[in-house]
Amino acid sequence: MKTLLKKIFAFYKENGHIVLKIFCIKFTFKYPLANQLEDACCIADLERLLKNNTRFPHPVGIVINADAVIGKNCLIFQNVTIGEGKYFKRTNSKVPTIGNNVTVFANSVIIGGVTIGDNSVIGAGSVVLSDVDANSVVAGNPARFIRRVDN
Repeated sequence: MKTLLKKIFAFYKENGHIVLKIFCIKFTFKYPLANQLEDACCIADLERLLKNNTRFPHPVGIVINADAVIGKNCLIFQNVTIGEGKYFKRTNSKVPTIGNNVTVFANSVIIGGVTIGDNSVIGAGSVVLSDVDANSVVAGNPARFIRRVDN
């Protein structure tokens, strides 16, 4: 029975893809971090972010400006935009600076020369136009302070 099942179903890796073989028909799936980020996102310096342990749990629709500064161990969910803001700049910088251990939830927009402090959380669907203090949770459009983050 096992031999028959192995001939009907096969599940293996081939050329960096996951392959499912059913009745001699091959279905190929991409690894999300290896291929989908490049296919479904616009991230200029992806290698640097991956070296800094930035994680993308649902890597689709993410846009990050090449000049944006993103710290280590950040978590960025789907459809997030981190970009230049010509009309929202608070400093000479036109792109955001994001600290370490920051979580940016889905559909959030961070634009302009804003600074996001370490260990902060940006709620889903937020539009961040001003600085966020370290250890803070912000949410809304425009994003407003919700509470402090306890370690």
